[in-house]
Amino acid sequence: MTTLKFDATPTPSEAINLDEISEETMKEAWKAYEAKPEYKKFNKHDMIESLQPKKEDAVK
Repeated sequence: MTTLKFDATPTPSEAINLDEISEETMKEAWKAYEAKPEYKKFNKHDMIESLQPKKEDAVK
């Protein structure tokens, strides 16, 4: 099993800088998910949309 070390996350009072995230870094991060067969059943965009509340739920 591979263990990854992550940088410290900012506190709620600190701003998040997304300028350091490049397109290559994003593609590299998604490669691990695209390779897994359990994620091939879903399009990742459809999966994100399925997690959003439905319009009827949001109105109530």
